[in-house]
Amino acid sequence: MGMAQTLHQFLTEGGIVAWALVFTGVAGITFASDRFYYLFNSVKLRSEAGLAQVFGLIAQREYLKVIQICNREVQSPELEVVKAGLLAVDDGREAMKSALGSAVLNITRNCERRISALALIASVATLLGLLGTIVGLIQTFSGLAIEDALTKAQILSQGISQAMSSTAAGLTIGIFTMVCHTLCASRADEIIDISQKTGYDLIAFIEKSERG
Repeated sequence: MGMAQTLHQFLTEGGIVAWALVFTGVAGITFASDRFYYLFNSVKLRSEAGLAQVFGLIAQREYLKVIQICNREVQSPELEVVKAGLLAVDDGREAMKSALGSAVLNITRNCERRISALALIASVATLLGLLGTIVGLIQTFSGLAIEDALTKAQILSQGISQAMSSTAAGLTIGIFTMVCHTLCASRADEIIDISQKTGYDLIAFIEKSERG
């Protein structure tokens, strides 16, 4: 039996719960793909050597050159923080800290967007699978009451098999989305931590450069 035929049978026999599971699975794949692409491809963390070069220029008070580098590498969260701090450096230390905090907050919001939806989808898919199993068993045992003894065993076997397929589908979707959620959340935390550390390092380097 091909995949398309299996899916058609699942949707036909599973009713609204099966359709809900398919919708949940599509949503999980969509959100996971979006987050993986952004966190692991769009966001470009600079190497330690590259970041050291930037801070070397900051120590020399070459702020304009650093801002030009930041403008060329807009996908780097570290440079986004550096640029925000340097643009506010002449407004005083408090203004600079506020700009750094705003930049880190923006990075955090972009990294954590839709990650919580993956955890929700994992929970909903598992519960939908359980619901589909219960509904399938109820329908199976209801049908047994009006059938003759010769066909009851066959109906019971087919009914249980169909009911268990909902559990299997729900668990498959749930496991997939939970793994994706864990990986994306870990990557987001890494990016946010590096961005925060960059902000602290920037303040230290600027204070050091101003002391000469």
